[in-house]
Amino acid sequence: MLKKLLNLCLGLCCIFLFSITKGNAQNRLTFDSYKNYENVQNALKNLNQSNQSTTTLHTITTSPGGKKITILEIGNKTSNQPAIFVGANFEGITPVSTEGALYLAQMLLDSVQYTKNKTWYILPLPNPDASENYFSKIVYQKTTNNLEVNNDVDEQTDEDGFDDLNNDGFITKMRVADPEGTYIVSKADPRILVKADVSKGERGVYKLYSEGIDNDNDGKYNEDGPGGVNVGINFPHLFTHAKKESGLYAGSTPEVYAIMKFIYGRPEINMVFTLGTSDFVSAVPKGGRKGGANLESFKVPRRYAAMIGADPAKNYKMAEVVEMVKPLLPEGMEATPALIASLMGLGAAVNPLEDDLKFYTKFSEDYKKYAKEKNLSLENLPSEKAKDGSFELWAYYHLGVPSFSMNLFTVPKAKEEEKDNKSITVEELEKMDGETFIALGNEKITSFLKDNKLSERINAEKLIAKIKAEELSPKILAGMIKKMPKPEKSGELKEKDKALLAYIDKNQDRKGFINWKEIEHPTLGKVEIGGYIPFIENTPSTDKIDSLCLVQLPWLLKLSEKLPEIKILKEKVTDLGTGVYKLELFIENTGYLPYPISIGERNKQPAPVVIVIDGDGF
Repeated sequence: MLKKLLNLCLGLCCIFLFSITKGNAQNRLTFDSYKNYENVQNALKNLNQSNQSTTTLHTITTSPGGKKITILEIGNKTSNQPAIFVGANFEGITPVSTEGALYLAQMLLDSVQYTKNKTWYILPLPNPDASENYFSKIVYQKTTNNLEVNNDVDEQTDEDGFDDLNNDGFITKMRVADPEGTYIVSKADPRILVKADVSKGERGVYKLYSEGIDNDNDGKYNEDGPGGVNVGINFPHLFTHAKKESGLYAGSTPEVYAIMKFIYGRPEINMVFTLGTSDFVSAVPKGGRKGGANLESFKVPRRYAAMIGADPAKNYKMAEVVEMVKPLLPEGMEATPALIASLMGLGAAVNPLEDDLKFYTKFSEDYKKYAKEKNLSLENLPSEKAKDGSFELWAYYHLGVPSFSMNLFTVPKAKEEEKDNKSITVEELEKMDGETFIALGNEKITSFLKDNKLSERINAEKLIAKIKAEELSPKILAGMIKKMPKPEKSGELKEKDKALLAYIDKNQDRKGFINWKEIEHPTLGKVEIGGYIPFIENTPSTDKIDSLCLVQLPWLLKLSEKLPEIKILKEKVTDLGTGVYKLELFIENTGYLPYPISIGERNKQPAPVVIVIDGDGF
């Protein structure tokens, strides 16, 4: 009898354990397909229900299209600990970014290492109205939400959208033969249209339109489709009214307003990650924007120049002005660049500050080493520059915290044809010293200059003279060439078209380009429809999702360990007598990154560190 009971108990235990294992397996996310809005909501609910002690779901608002904007909080629910915010797919055109955010959430929940002393906020789908278009019957790349906007300023709204005239399920391009056209067929590949070069005697034969009809009979095609505001460019930093999809003002759409309100309400957020089309990981954030504050070299306003003994007509470096201001400040007040910029009204910063570029540069170099170790090729088309009004720029310039963006996928570059032995590469140039470069001789140097479209600006003799006079070095020359647009040989495709066509031709199972086919258009007559399908540039096939996330996302976990760590170094208690004591606390930052970073110091953002003394007698 006892043996039967033991066997029964053992059987029940096995069933119980099996059910738990099965349940956990069912709640784990899979990454073998792209998730639409409903799938994303279900994934967030599953993660929350499976990890109720360490997760919280926040629904912060509803999109104009009636879809919830949901954030998953991951951590041990301890207040006032450092936090990281992760946002993905703000423009709704990079579904792999949404997968990446959910993948990262699953990684965090699989290990307590990165959540033990910090909180994470994961926002995988801030623009669900736009992102749903990837899953629609007729696919076109839409970045705007469903807020009704009259883009062409007539008496109707959303009346002239796209039309699938060839019934292939994609909105591509229409080319129309027209003597006033500006496009011709590329000599390098008949699939591609290029602008006619009048200086070479070329004459355009085609006009190019997006696929559709003139629904409102105003002579324009698809200029007022459904929606809306682009959530990805509705943030305050460098917000522009020049684009209708930017919105009426920064934060004008409910998604953006709610995101900013959520983040500002949690001052413990001191690092931000963005998954999208820009890249602050392998590349350093770009500067070069005009306007705003130049904190490196500036003129002291006349009203302050006399006070500090400066010449209002002369340019000064920030360090020089700091030294001038120091003697005028009260005791205990520090002359900082932030104070100078604010006092003298130097304007808003629009380029990354020099001190912050130091850690961005270091992390970029480290990531390239990491990628090499993981056999991750970085020979891809460059990521887009962060757009004005983007979340990642707002996080850096307004929140004043380290802001890192990651582009999980861009198309691999087309392999270049092998050059002859007379040519050298920019990479080879970068490693040379002056003597080695001069020893190449005029012929090889001239060939190199022609390959890089420099021969019209400088010849081999002048370049050699500059190297000899130490006015220029091969390394500096290589750096200048890398920053230049890549030269395009006459009759060749642009680098982007080369890469896209090579990628499409190699992946024959994917339909990446619609070959031009003639149809009868209701108003234009005979037209040809074709071109790249939507999303081909930034959306890999589903079998690549897991591997792309598995290799790249751990780098963000490594960055999360670089957060500042504010600790009490030592304390000193002095007995002043009669029951009065003097308490001195010495605080240090033992983390890698400063707190705040330079832009945060300038903006007085994020919130200052506050130490609260609590206990008996206080």
